[in-house]
Order: sequence, then C-alpha cells, then structure tokens
Amino acid sequence: MTGTEPEMSKGQPVSVRLQPALHEQVGALAAALDRPKSWVIEQAVKEYVELQAWQLAAIDEGIKAADEGRVIAHEDVAAWVRSWDSPAERPAPKCE
Repeated sequence: MTGTEPEMSKGQPVSVRLQPALHEQVGALAAALDRPKSWVIEQAVKEYVELQAWQLAAIDEGIKAADEGRVIAHEDVAAWVRSWDSPAERPAPKCE
C-alpha cells in the first residue's frame, strides 16, 4: 500500500446479491468516494443495523412507558395536531 488506498475491513466475508441498478449505484458511489464497493456496502449495512437497533430500543422504551401508565390520551394528541398552524395553536400535551 502506498498510504492512499482505503483501509479494508478485516471482517468476515459475506456474499450478497444486488439488483443490477443497485449494483451500479454502489459502484458509482464507490468510484465517487474513491473507495471499494465492499467498503460502501459495509457502511450501508452498519448504518442500517444502527438505525434498526435505535428503532427497536425506542419501541421498547415506548412499551415500557405505556406499561407504567406514562401515556397521553389520543384525544389530547389529536386536538393538539388539529391546532397546528392556527392562531389558537395548543402546546404539546405532556404526560402527567
């Protein structure tokens, strides 16, 4: 290596099949970033996994809050949303 090549992951190899259009997009992005396609795919998978983990944690947190009774009545939320962009816009409802 000359020091200008992107560092490759030392992770486990995985085979993935991509639709031709997506394969072309990955290739174009890799070329634009001067990175290998495997790097682009690894970054995409990493971001997807992080997003899913965040979403699942948020769902779990919401379920826990509901189980503890920390909820806002649907009617209160609906009234708040209906008030948006009106002169009588309401503040966001809060758990009590």
